[in-house]
Amino acid sequence: MQTMKEIVRDNILVAMKPYLDAVAMDILNQAIVKALFPVEVVESQTLPATQDNTNEYIFKMYMAKKAPKLSGETNSYYLNSVKHLIAFTGKSLVSITDMDIEFYLQWYKNVGFRGKGNQEITVNNERRNISAFFTWMRKTRIVTENPVESVEKWSEIDKPIDYLQDWEMEALRDACKQQTAGKVTNIKEYREALRDRALLEFLRSTAIRVTECSMLDLSSIDWNKGEVLVYGKKTRKYRKACIDDVAKYHLKKYIDSRTDDNPALFVSLKSPNRRMQKTSIEYAIHEIAERSILDRRVYPHLLRKTTATNMAKKGCPRELVAFYLGHKDGNTQTLNKHYAATSPEQIIAAFWQYGATA
Repeated sequence: MQTMKEIVRDNILVAMKPYLDAVAMDILNQAIVKALFPVEVVESQTLPATQDNTNEYIFKMYMAKKAPKLSGETNSYYLNSVKHLIAFTGKSLVSITDMDIEFYLQWYKNVGFRGKGNQEITVNNERRNISAFFTWMRKTRIVTENPVESVEKWSEIDKPIDYLQDWEMEALRDACKQQTAGKVTNIKEYREALRDRALLEFLRSTAIRVTECSMLDLSSIDWNKGEVLVYGKKTRKYRKACIDDVAKYHLKKYIDSRTDDNPALFVSLKSPNRRMQKTSIEYAIHEIAERSILDRRVYPHLLRKTTATNMAKKGCPRELVAFYLGHKDGNTQTLNKHYAATSPEQIIAAFWQYGATA
């Protein structure tokens, strides 16, 4: 359990959270730790004997200490899953057991909040979110152990990794320059096509996440080296991605066509030409696919998977592919499961190259 010194620190952080940003909160935490290091904090007999670890207090402490270090999207996932668990059990987080969690996940699998149940992968995502929250509680010493650890994952059926074939990529490129009137197709290059083609090639070449793309500025591009400096919100690190000659050519044409003064790399087509956010980038890629001959779902992450698969097919070590995608510590487990597809031909070729006798 927490010591009185830790409780005092956490109470101060919770109280100051509404007034300070993430950087200031981190500085305050360091200052408190330094100031209290040589001090022994004991509980006054005139104060309540124990710290009230209610769910509300735990959430406040989480928002003050852990949330600033994660993306808003990740925080939402964690908090929604934990609130689902609390709503189902009606318990305080400190009293929830592994049996409570196992029963909740069984209900979530078979019934769920919509009454239709959930697939195994969705149940495991819910389990992972809850486990991450309890791991933080354990590290903060609100609880002594993570009850999720003894709850087994559900067996998942691995689906084939989705990626674009070469001809499908060409179909999307065609859709960036077609303007149809009746039965006549006029091949033109107009402003919208320039932006769409540049966006398509940029996402293909860099294989960056759509949220990372939305944050980029014109100044992020190193034209001489064909590189872009990308900030990964998940890893909280900068990395470099590459812009090949095709992507560089269409990106330059698009930028030269712009008349706005927005520093963003990609902007909306209509004045006042605002920075493209995640949803607008997704919509632009969707619209390209709608204009194409493809009868399939196309989304920005599909381009990321396509580049990863193509790199792996050409013999790139999977650890390097993982680093290029910005996976933390070159994690190949996520890469192999969700990004870089391996064909049966590659497996057979690997045997003849590495397994056959000399």
